[in-house]
Amino acid sequence: MHIPSALKHALQNKYIAATVLALVWSVFIHDLGLPFVVREARNLERAKKELREVEARNESLRQQQADLRSDQKALERYAREHYFMRRSNEEVYRIVD
Repeated sequence: MHIPSALKHALQNKYIAATVLALVWSVFIHDLGLPFVVREARNLERAKKELREVEARNESLRQQQADLRSDQKALERYAREHYFMRRSNEEVYRIVD
């Protein structure tokens, strides 16, 4: 393997060699190196996206809850659609696709 003379001369200086070794160690070999940081940044972005989706869903459910609490007809419709509730003088037929 041929090493360029400028690089060879620079690596003969113990301070430069130690600095290069420390950089290589901290960036590639160490547990908290560059690959770990990149992977965790991706995980963080994924978690932030999921958080935004959950917050949007929560807001939608809060709005639905407020509607159900304020509108008696909406509450009755929800109970009929989701829990198949009925009035005492009615019959409910469930059609399954």
